[in-house]
Amino acid sequence: MKRDILEEALSNLNPRRIQEAAESPPGKPFRISRAWGIAAALLITVFSVQIVWSSPLPAVTAYAQGSNEEITSAGAVMQTGTIRDDGSQTGHPLMFYLAGQDIEQVRFSCKNQKIRFEDWTETRDGFGSAQNFTVPYGADPSEYYYLLIDWVPDQTVEALHRPGTSIADLPPTLREDLIVMEIQFSNGKTAVKAIAVSLLDDGTFFAAFTDYKIGPEDDFVSRPDAQSIPREILYGPDGEYPFGDAPVIEGTYQDADPEEPEKRVEFDEIRFFGTIADVDAENNRILVQVEEEFLEKYALNDVIAFDLTPDRLEWLERTGERVEIVCTDFFFLTMPPIGDLISIVIAAEV
Repeated sequence: MKRDILEEALSNLNPRRIQEAAESPPGKPFRISRAWGIAAALLITVFSVQIVWSSPLPAVTAYAQGSNEEITSAGAVMQTGTIRDDGSQTGHPLMFYLAGQDIEQVRFSCKNQKIRFEDWTETRDGFGSAQNFTVPYGADPSEYYYLLIDWVPDQTVEALHRPGTSIADLPPTLREDLIVMEIQFSNGKTAVKAIAVSLLDDGTFFAAFTDYKIGPEDDFVSRPDAQSIPREILYGPDGEYPFGDAPVIEGTYQDADPEEPEKRVEFDEIRFFGTIADVDAENNRILVQVEEEFLEKYALNDVIAFDLTPDRLEWLERTGERVEIVCTDFFFLTMPPIGDLISIVIAAEV
């Protein structure tokens, strides 16, 4: 409690009343004056406020999904994924979840690359691949394990696909990244954490989770949040696959055992015909108009987007071509949906 507040409260007391209270015999009734009552109430209030605001912040920790290894301030090499000099990947370089109590919401900001939010409880809106978004957490800490942040270093992968480029040739912006988390608790308190991630020469990733203070140089934190993708689009009104159960684990999140590795769903291949209706050259993406006979069976929309690897960029010049597409039956449910392309060829004449 601050000294000036205490002194102000005591200065309002009549000294004679204080003396009377001190000299009152034991057991003799003593009438409390109005000034004394006000001062006592004020002191109790000040003490109560000080206790609330001096209590420690709830602890928040971060864990790598898949290995459940805690990401500490000392840092560690992630065992969940790698990137090779040729740009090929294994696993997820950094997918993590937060653990704690009474987290109301977390705002995530990624400096250089993009991050994707996956809610295995299927109760929150999504955001696709973005750099800034705010995730509601809620009162049930058992759900936090199923709220995943997947770091997606697509820019690094794209650069490594260029002939003659290796990890050692990459600039710092493609080898280092920072994910800032502005955490708000249900009692109104806030905390800021960050995960710093670095790509090592051998293709592994080093990550550290620390307290963080946002400074003037962190202008990426002030970028606007990505627009959310409503659950109705993510999971559909009927709750059936591929809209329903999250296609990442087997069953629902309530059935999953946090102590056991998640059982991955193997995706099937599907084949259909369509026409390249448009291109997004900035993101190396084509938009394919699906032919009507395949809409009901396979398509989530009459237009599906596909990301092109560097060896397929010639398809950006083939607008209007009728193509035969082979992809998995898993789609990122953005608008339009993004398919997982396996192969694309010019459709044979019928």
